[in-house]
Amino acid sequence: MGKSMANYFPHEQLDVYGVTLKFAALADELLATWSSSWAVHGQFDRAVESIVTNLVKAARLRATDAGVYTIECSLGSVLECAACLDVALCRRLLDASRMNSIKDVLRRIARMEVGLRSSWESCVREQSEAYGTDSGKYFLHESLDVYQRSLQVHEALDAIWQSDQIRGRHAKRVDELTTSLTLNIAEGNGRFSKVDHSKFLGIAEDAGTKLAAYLDLSG
Repeated sequence: MGKSMANYFPHEQLDVYGVTLKFAALADELLATWSSSWAVHGQFDRAVESIVTNLVKAARLRATDAGVYTIECSLGSVLECAACLDVALCRRLLDASRMNSIKDVLRRIARMEVGLRSSWESCVREQSEAYGTDSGKYFLHESLDVYQRSLQVHEALDAIWQSDQIRGRHAKRVDELTTSLTLNIAEGNGRFSKVDHSKFLGIAEDAGTKLAAYLDLSG
């Protein structure tokens, strides 16, 4: 007679943990098809790990200030992963259908984590909560004009990437900065703390400014 697997740790009792592992497996499949020369490869890899590890830590800390902050960090990485998928689409590393199917999983994680954050009292409990309900959009940051403008930067550079007009170290920096611009707008918009919100948007602003300079250097 078979035995059911025991849940030895707090995070193993959470339904959202199972969904994050499913997403991590999908992410591994994608990363295997992406060249590591693209900045989005490393960013996506790190953000996937951050979702899982911060969720694990939050489940251990539970309903404390540190626990709430850590679940917010996990949620921020969910939004970063979603933005990575947008960047990967601009880089032609995956198609829109594949991107949308994976965003469905990410949106489920986001909703569960927002619900978990709001429902913590004396112990960890799970509750669904609406997140990213705008039709046609998976996440709230996708409705921001500034986020859409950042994606337009990627689109404008597409012809340059295809023709390899930007070469050497300038190509690497332009790739890194455009990726940073988009990802930090997304993650910053999802942070509840005003300090974190400002920090990530500040990083995005800095990336945009440096990007303009590197484009001039490449010209």
